[in-house]
Amino acid sequence: MSFQTNSRHFFTIIFIFCFCVLHAQIKTSNTPQWVIQQTYEKNPAIDLNEISYGLLTLLSDEQIHIPKQERYLRVVRKITDNVGVQDGSAISINYDPTYQTLFLHNITVIRNGETINKLNVNDFQSIRQESNAESYIYDGSLNAIANLSDIRNGDILDVSYTIKGFNPIHGTHFSGGTTLNDFQPVGKINYYLISDKQLQYKLLNSDITPKIGRYKGYTTYQWHAMETEAPEFEENTPMWYMPYHNLFVSDFKSWDAVVDWALKIYQDNVKPSQALLEKIEQIKNSSEYEGERIFATLKFVQDDIRYLGLESGIGAYKPFSPNKVLEQRFGDCKDKSWLMVTMLRNMGIKAYPVLINSIYGESLHQFLPSPKVFDHVVVKVVDSTDTNLFYDPTNSNQFGNYKSVSFPNYGKALVVKKGTTALEQVTPKSENLVEVFDTYDLPTVGGSGTLNTMTVYKEAEADVIRARYKSSSLSSLSKDFKNYYDNLYDGVEVLKDPIFDDDSLVNEILVEESYKISDLWTPMVGNDKNISVEFYPYSILDVFVIPDEKERKTPFALYYPTHKKHQITVKLPRRWSFKLDKVNVNSKSFDFSMTSKMNPSKDILYLNYEYQNKTSYVKPEDFEDYYTKIKEVEQIMAYYIYIPKSEANSGNFSTPILSENVASSITAILYWIIGAMAVVVIGLVIFVVKSNKNRS
Repeated sequence: MSFQTNSRHFFTIIFIFCFCVLHAQIKTSNTPQWVIQQTYEKNPAIDLNEISYGLLTLLSDEQIHIPKQERYLRVVRKITDNVGVQDGSAISINYDPTYQTLFLHNITVIRNGETINKLNVNDFQSIRQESNAESYIYDGSLNAIANLSDIRNGDILDVSYTIKGFNPIHGTHFSGGTTLNDFQPVGKINYYLISDKQLQYKLLNSDITPKIGRYKGYTTYQWHAMETEAPEFEENTPMWYMPYHNLFVSDFKSWDAVVDWALKIYQDNVKPSQALLEKIEQIKNSSEYEGERIFATLKFVQDDIRYLGLESGIGAYKPFSPNKVLEQRFGDCKDKSWLMVTMLRNMGIKAYPVLINSIYGESLHQFLPSPKVFDHVVVKVVDSTDTNLFYDPTNSNQFGNYKSVSFPNYGKALVVKKGTTALEQVTPKSENLVEVFDTYDLPTVGGSGTLNTMTVYKEAEADVIRARYKSSSLSSLSKDFKNYYDNLYDGVEVLKDPIFDDDSLVNEILVEESYKISDLWTPMVGNDKNISVEFYPYSILDVFVIPDEKERKTPFALYYPTHKKHQITVKLPRRWSFKLDKVNVNSKSFDFSMTSKMNPSKDILYLNYEYQNKTSYVKPEDFEDYYTKIKEVEQIMAYYIYIPKSEANSGNFSTPILSENVASSITAILYWIIGAMAVVVIGLVIFVVKSNKNRS
């Protein structure tokens, strides 16, 4: 399943050609009579400094005659810099030959007032690019490719064509949309529809109203946008957030109308084959417990049916028969999901296909009802206790019990079940806990040390690490893990290869690692007369998002769900005393805690950190609270021990003076050191501070 691509992106450069060249027929024709010719400004009031890639779009024109099933597109672009010649010379038009025909109308270049005809059908070749082949999805679409000769800086390129034919899976329904601005300024955008039905329309981030008219008994809708501005982008915005001027159009009146359409696609009237019945009976006989049958069915579909999508034409929406999927032992998301639903229903267990948008799920309620807004299919199961359970059959190597299997944070979804009238919010039921236990052994001050670490991955985190070690060799994993610590310390040496202990019953994976760190003690930043050793919870820093700006207009994305516990044990060279810490930082978005304590009888320092997100993003109105609290956490994240080099080398150690909790700059800390040493003269001074250094 895929989205309708915006018209401006049909005229683009192809960087990589994949697969063989296909000799498909490409036709030429005059512009359809129903098309309204659009004018444009050759020199719109647009700052060329805001133009990227040396290409300014003067006109983006999309017109659709719904009853004729014809889609006309025209793009006029001006090369404003020599770097634009490369992209401006290439034309790529995507279409599906199983139900679409491509008609070229015009390819001209305007240079110094002269119009040069560049339309030559022999310059085009159709190739099967299969841009999603790395994800094992093959949609069968073609790209009509041409690279124009003699294109120069300052040229205006005018390309227009019509693609005839809609996907027959939609029947008489129509839905679509566009954006009325782009990532950079555009001279003019036109979107025009001719419809035999009343259409719903909706705009986000824009108040442009359509001009509604009549054409030969049909209703027309037209939107104009002139000299558009690019939206404002902020760092770390969630993928589902839509900053553009999005326009949605649909003749589906409600979500239950989409469900009615989907019920015809997922028809529960196929008689299971003998092979499928035998597999169902095998699972039924393996256990008398409903939950174990559900889990066994999930595991079979996930791990024994490989993922492969053949999504040409109606195959982008309609699943293959469960009998065929079992026979061929492969299928895409809808094939695998429909197979699982069919098997469970034949065991008397309630199960339903669920339509998902894997990117925009959190903002799905902002779309108009349409089957085109979905790109993924999963499964909902309702057990005998009326517990709602969601599964993604395209995942693999998931373990636990049937109620604890992790499910991605897909947001809102549409359950294909008669009577469904609205989207359903689907929230992850796991907290993705990761527990890290680090033990540092410091036999001498200033010398090398060892790090033994044990990490426990649970739920979805266990699924991720399991997939990683199953698909990689031990030597490559060991190298990857070492590279991780190389970014933290200098002089890292692997003492033994990582050890993996996979407890599939509770879905936990324990990983043990062991390293020698030669340069654990390093010159102190800002004062090379001191040496220091630092400890910090790197597992938390991996998901710790620190913003650069204090103000925010858009949502701020967080890693979610995330729950990290990081315990650091430091075996000290001798008995030192440290001030105990206990800090809690709580906000609307996360909770953080840090404690430190000493075991004086064993010369051991303990540092315990915990971090958990409460939401997947920070709302703009809550961002000031997040910024303030995250900066507070940043101040206390790292733990330092440092001493003068002269004292370390002399070997003369005495009881240290303890510092206060300092959450300040290194400069302030150094002044504090000078003051303290002027008052007390001792053989060794050790200070424990909280660093404000950003290490993420």
